[in-house]
Amino acid sequence: MKKVYSILLMICIITPGFIMFTNTASSQPTFFNSQELYDNNVEPMLAAELEASAVDNYKALPNVSPWWVDLVDKENVDNDGEGVYIAVLDTGLLDLWPFFFSQGNIAWELGKGFTHDVSWDDEYGLVMSELRDDRGYITDLASGHGTHVTSTIIGYNYNNYFYVDGIAPKATIIPVLVLDAWEVDSPYGVLQLSGGTDEMISAGIYYIADLADELDGPVIINMSLGGPNPTPMIEEAINYAIANGVIIVCSAGNEGEAGMGYPGAYDQVISTAACGWTETLYRSFWTGEGWIYDVPEELNVPDVFGNEYQVYLEDFSSRPNAALGQKHHQLDVMAPGAWIVGPYKLSFSYDVRYYYVSGTSMSAPHVSAIAALILEDYPHFDQKDIEHILKIAAGGVGQNMLRGFPKEATNVYVAYYIPGYVYLVSWEQHDFGRGFLQCDEAMFYAAHYKVGH
Repeated sequence: MKKVYSILLMICIITPGFIMFTNTASSQPTFFNSQELYDNNVEPMLAAELEASAVDNYKALPNVSPWWVDLVDKENVDNDGEGVYIAVLDTGLLDLWPFFFSQGNIAWELGKGFTHDVSWDDEYGLVMSELRDDRGYITDLASGHGTHVTSTIIGYNYNNYFYVDGIAPKATIIPVLVLDAWEVDSPYGVLQLSGGTDEMISAGIYYIADLADELDGPVIINMSLGGPNPTPMIEEAINYAIANGVIIVCSAGNEGEAGMGYPGAYDQVISTAACGWTETLYRSFWTGEGWIYDVPEELNVPDVFGNEYQVYLEDFSSRPNAALGQKHHQLDVMAPGAWIVGPYKLSFSYDVRYYYVSGTSMSAPHVSAIAALILEDYPHFDQKDIEHILKIAAGGVGQNMLRGFPKEATNVYVAYYIPGYVYLVSWEQHDFGRGFLQCDEAMFYAAHYKVGH
């Protein structure tokens, strides 16, 4: 038996992020509580619709483009990620996933889960078994975090009213559960634990790295997770996967100026900061108008608050901390990660709803999906190629000011979720990596990139 880590890995879900202790789990994503438009609880119609959903009846639904898809200019790119695999190393998928996603998008037969059995021992306290690889990918007690991440990449069914566009709608998702949740009987009552160990995450990375040789297309690993310290076990697995041709994208963390988390802070991964659209909540938070709304094509135009730019860096988004030895080049790009709507549930709950969720967890799947758009045309690009292209695209090569994100310290007013209130956010030069990443810019620089550059 092994003792449970005193602190499990941080899951980057919402501001300011949270750390999973061995006896508690907490998160504060926000319900999409729309009384004016649609019932936000999927349960009542699931039984009647699940069978139809299983044969992909989504083609009859109208498509809508949420603000985060519009913000990254997906409409300017024809690519859809077809032929590219994205392994989502996370909490797996909710058992309702066939309701939300086309089964053609989910390689469920390749799905896998890694976990430990956790129990109480009167001598040692909480203990865990050796690693198991037969867990399966269905979420169960864990949160719907992995489902929400997946929904950003490929889109999702909104209660059979419409289908919300994804960034790479024809990418193939491989669900890999590396973050789990447990209820453990103890002398102090039932303890609720949530998170993942180095072994769980490393095993998931090795699984995909070895699987990549058998697949018929490029492979990306999305890790919307992290912890406060570097771990050699995970870094070795990352290096192995990159050597096998796998592209790895990680969230930077939700600790703001306290520093980046790991594995996001490793040089060899593509790390993502989180931004938002300044007018999101101004556009009626509760009715849905704030998330299904056209964003101006030019982002360097005044908004309703008098800002000169419509994109802002979230204050929770982790940035390199020099006191920790972190360098500015370790943070690569920025993508939408604030108030992203998708299917979700809280840990230890079975109440599946549509939530607003914020965090660098939400920005990472945007970047993974954009990488998939590139790999659809250029499957031979490796980790260094993709990272280089994305950083050039985000920086804009001198055009960043024109594209709507200044490379200088600035202040931006953002709508607060209480109507009529705004708050001020600011940042320094390297807090957002090279800049804001968009699909069309990424495809342009991919087309002009020379391998080995």
